Amino acid sequence: MRSALLKHGVRATAAAALVLATSLGGPAVADTADDGAPQDQAGLGLRAPRPVDVRITASGIEAPESAQAGMVSFRVRTDDPNGHFLQAFRPHPGVTVDQVLADLAKAVSHQPVPTAEGISAVRDEAELFGGAQVTPSVPETFTAPITAGELVLLDFGAFLADPAHPVTRTLQLQGPKRSGSLTDFADGLVIERDTADGPRFDVRGLDRAVGRILVHNSSGELHEMAVQPVAPGTTDAQIQAVFDRTAPGPLPYTGRPVGLGMLSPGRSALLETRNLPPGTYVLMCFVPDAKTGLPHAVKGMHKVVVLT
Repeated sequence: MRSALLKHGVRATAAAALVLATSLGGPAVADTADDGAPQDQAGLGLRAPRPVDVRITASGIEAPESAQAGMVSFRVRTDDPNGHFLQAFRPHPGVTVDQVLADLAKAVSHQPVPTAEGISAVRDEAELFGGAQVTPSVPETFTAPITAGELVLLDFGAFLADPAHPVTRTLQLQGPKRSGSLTDFADGLVIERDTADGPRFDVRGLDRAVGRILVHNSSGELHEMAVQPVAPGTTDAQIQAVFDRTAPGPLPYTGRPVGLGMLSPGRSALLETRNLPPGTYVLMCFVPDAKTGLPHAVKGMHKVVVLT
C-alpha cells in the first residue's frame, strides 16, 4: 500500500524525499551541482520542463545544439528494432571527454581488475545524470537538474558493442540555473542505496506501468536502473540463483529492457516510460562494482515488481 506521500504523487519538497531516503537507511545526500557541490532545490510548481527531443538511430544521435539549463527533460526515442541506450554525462573540470570514455571502456572490459579501476575512475572524474534505454515501442523521458555548460550524450549501447568508436553528441546548456524539485512530478520512488548485504533497490509506490519514477542514488557508487520484462511468477530468489549458478539459466527475460542510465552518487532523475505494457519486471543494475568489478545485479541489486 502506498504511503501518504506516494498517494499524493510524491508531491513534496526535495527535503521530504531526502528524509525518506534517510529513513530507508541511506545517507541524506542532496542533488549536487555539476562540480559535486550541493545545490538548492526550490519548488518547480506544476509546469514540467519543455523536453529536449533526442532520436537515436543506427547512424547516430539526433539532438539540438543547445537547450535551457536547470531542470532538463530529454524525450528519447528510436526506430531501431534493437533498441538504444542513451547516457548523459559531464566531465569534471580539468578532465577531458576522451579520458572519461577511455576509463568507461575499461569499465566495460569484462575483466574484473580493469573493470573495477575503470568504473572507479569514471565515478570520480565525471557527473552522470542518467539516461534512457528505449525501444521503438517504448520511448522514455528522463529529467535531471543540470547547470549551464557542455553536456555529452553517449549512445551507450553502441559503446558496449564497440568502445573504440564512441557515438556522441554534444549539447550546450545555456542560461541561469532554474532550480526545482523532481518530487513535484513523481508517482513512485526508487532509492539506490548501500546495505550490509550490498547495493539494493528500495522501491516505494511503484505499481503502475504508466507513471513517473523518481530515482535517487544515495550510495557511494554509480548505479543504473534497467527495467527488464520477465516471466510471470519470477522471483528475486530465482534470479539470484541463476547469478549464483545454483540454478540453470538463462534468466527468464521475455523482452528487451528499458530503463534509466547511470546516476552519480547523490544524484536524482525522474523517469517516465511510454507504452510500457503491464506485467512482471525486474529492476537491475549491471554497473560493475568499484572493488570487485562484478555487476551489482550479481551481488543482489535486483528487484521484481508487478506493474498493472
